[in-house]
Amino acid sequence: MSKRLWIPFLWIIAASALAHLWCLGSKFYMDDTTGILDNAAIMEGRFWENLPWAWTTLGYVIQYHLCGMSPVAFHAVNWLLHTAVACVLFGFGRDFLRGRAGAGVVWFGALLFAVHPLASEIPNYVRTQDLAWVTLFSLLAAWALLRFLRDGGWPKLLWTVLGIIGATLSKGPGLFHALMITGAVGLACMTPEHWNMLRRRGWWLAGGLLLGIAVLWVSGILPDLLLATRQWGEPRFIGHAYTLARVFWEFAWRSVIPVALCSDHHIAETLVPPGAGWLSIPDTGAMWAAAAMLALTGVSLLLAWRKSTRLIGVCLFLYVATMLFRVAYLIPEFMPEYRIYPGMPWFCLGAAMVLNAAWRALFIGVAPRVPALLLVMLFAVMSAQRSFLWHDLDRLTANILQQYPAQARAVWELHDRDIVAGDWHKVIDRQRQVWPQVFNKFMAENRRLAPQRELPTGHFAMAEVACAGRYALALAHIDGPAAGLAEIRRLESYMHRLRMDPVAHQIHWNYFFQSKILVLEQAGSYQEALDLMQQEDVERFSKKDHERIAGKLKPGS
Repeated sequence: MSKRLWIPFLWIIAASALAHLWCLGSKFYMDDTTGILDNAAIMEGRFWENLPWAWTTLGYVIQYHLCGMSPVAFHAVNWLLHTAVACVLFGFGRDFLRGRAGAGVVWFGALLFAVHPLASEIPNYVRTQDLAWVTLFSLLAAWALLRFLRDGGWPKLLWTVLGIIGATLSKGPGLFHALMITGAVGLACMTPEHWNMLRRRGWWLAGGLLLGIAVLWVSGILPDLLLATRQWGEPRFIGHAYTLARVFWEFAWRSVIPVALCSDHHIAETLVPPGAGWLSIPDTGAMWAAAAMLALTGVSLLLAWRKSTRLIGVCLFLYVATMLFRVAYLIPEFMPEYRIYPGMPWFCLGAAMVLNAAWRALFIGVAPRVPALLLVMLFAVMSAQRSFLWHDLDRLTANILQQYPAQARAVWELHDRDIVAGDWHKVIDRQRQVWPQVFNKFMAENRRLAPQRELPTGHFAMAEVACAGRYALALAHIDGPAAGLAEIRRLESYMHRLRMDPVAHQIHWNYFFQSKILVLEQAGSYQEALDLMQQEDVERFSKKDHERIAGKLKPGS
């Protein structure tokens, strides 16, 4: 590695460590029980079962076999991946801006990304390794394509393809992130000679395109996309798209000024009445946000079209498109910060170019090193503060409930932690004292937002079922099985009154049956628990859980 590369790499690594590793002495915990701790595919090494996540799952399998379920080890890998993305961003940016900006601008952009608080959920949240891999592979693919367009050499195209494949196997949307990034970079760097080369190899290009479509069809990705287009006129899809347009501006602002960040979000959905179309919804604020977002996308394309502003246009487009891309995913968890991670390298690289140009215009002849260093240090301190929050569940949930008092998931996380530790009294006290406050604030907030918006009721109902089920289990341990079974019956009756259909609300009932089975086990009704486990096909129960309950049926056990 040349000296021009390894010195910036060392600075990037040091800045990333300063921003994220101060908390190594604090209490770490595994923050995604369902995705990692209770994931049988990881513990049994079956990484190939879910193909779009095969590479990420393989990484988890390797970490599990090397370090067990050590939270410190998993978080260390997250930090290494984030730091690797920052280093690749420097290498890519150096070639991308060659002749248009100095290496110091790229260096500043990579440092900014390494310490930016909005990107800090990746090293802090174990479950986000998939997005880190997607971003890393996509940048590597774009870098290889850029080197091919600049210097030639067909092997570089092979590296581009391998990068796209890696992104595809890291997370479901990885293919589209990689194609979007390589496509934008490729179009920006194409010369007339490259266009002529494509025309001469038109049949090869058509054959590759058909092959790609065939692979997408066989894998089931393309049929799912085509099926999703039927939803484009439905109220839920329209509301989802408008909600993301509103959220975009919130995160755009936080990208520029990353203050008052939270480790979770409770975003009100834009409501669309039945029969309403795209231009006839009551939430006019969302319509203005969507129009402004589309306008910004158009501006980015215009900048990318002009040669003099092409590079900043590409960065702005990829930043906006990363958020706009979320419209295709009907997930009520609209925009937790980690979901915009693939767009943050482009924001930081573009911000470095804009800030450098502004400084040069305002302060002619004065080097921007001091303000750049101060900004990096400030962001590093802010990211370090977030890391301390993330690695202590009590501090994390206290911060969440302070900013989002109606966020029921915080209570759910604390219940789960205390159940693992056997602190049943804490679960009971919290359900009786804290939960009513969260419930009342959720209802009051929805009354205030109606009829234009509402907090995600589906997620709240899921947390309500899960928390009540854990409360029933705690009662079974402290007050006896009869108390736990009485609470389970009350919860089941409540779910029926809310008209929770077992098919339409399968996840909600799944959490209910999990709790009911554990209460039945505590009551000594082992056969009934096993029958329910098999009858309802309850997820998230591992083979060990089945063997544990079945073992209690044996004489003398």
